[in-house]
Amino acid sequence: MLPFSLVELPRQPDEFPLYPYSVGHHIQYHHVRPSGFPVHQVFLIRSGSGLFRDLTDGTETVLSPGMVFAFPPDRGHEYYPLSHEPWHLAFIGFDGSQSAAVLEGLRLLPSVPVMAERFEECWDAIAGIWHTVDRHNAARLDEQTMQELSVTLYRLLLMLRRGDSAQGPAERLETETVRNEALQKAVSLINEHFTEPLLIANLASAVGYSVQHFQRLFLQEYGVTPHKYLQNLRLKRALQMITESPERPVQDLALNVGMETNYFIRVFRKTYGCTPGVMRSRLAGERDQPVT
Repeated sequence: MLPFSLVELPRQPDEFPLYPYSVGHHIQYHHVRPSGFPVHQVFLIRSGSGLFRDLTDGTETVLSPGMVFAFPPDRGHEYYPLSHEPWHLAFIGFDGSQSAAVLEGLRLLPSVPVMAERFEECWDAIAGIWHTVDRHNAARLDEQTMQELSVTLYRLLLMLRRGDSAQGPAERLETETVRNEALQKAVSLINEHFTEPLLIANLASAVGYSVQHFQRLFLQEYGVTPHKYLQNLRLKRALQMITESPERPVQDLALNVGMETNYFIRVFRKTYGCTPGVMRSRLAGERDQPVT
């Protein structure tokens, strides 16, 4: 794993349209930045899943394997893992006179998760930037090295850009038909087996896609990741059970929707603003109110 490295700023930063500020990758835990980070950030997710919350407007984004996510500077945020599997991510912070324009031009800003089609190349590019910085032992980088890093950074962002399909109409129609059938099958499997310990990797395999490609297609089609779709379905079912059977223990609710109890309570509270127990009391109070 690559630890976090802070890059020494160039002597004349205005001369570089892009330059790295920080870089690395590791297992990520809960992190809060109330005032934001001083430069643009890009995150690349290898394994596990986590939640990224924009503290300015409250927007929450689930980040899963294969995704890339960009975020602007000086904007409060926090992020933390959701899965039992370690949340392994790479990150790079960068600045420069064209940093915002480049991210907007590549459609990485405004912030929205995108599936990285050239994931491994992007991951290796981040590792390459870190190794270049590490070789200089955190000393101020010379002009030539800084130029090379700027070029590598721009190449990385190009690989991460949101692209449009270059297929012809007939090829596109055939591809879309296959894709739609696969996604419909995936949704059916989720609806049938959401009470079981369901892995996204198994879903992807069942419909004939790699995990990264499956998640990208699902997000494009339904506006949420497979993980978020599954989570929403489980929470709706839990709410239904609370309404129909108020006496059910919380542990039983969690078990019946295929979730671990503590994780279920945490996700339920984030979604509905209260714990399952409080929700039960609220619903009971509504039922007991006299009809006028």
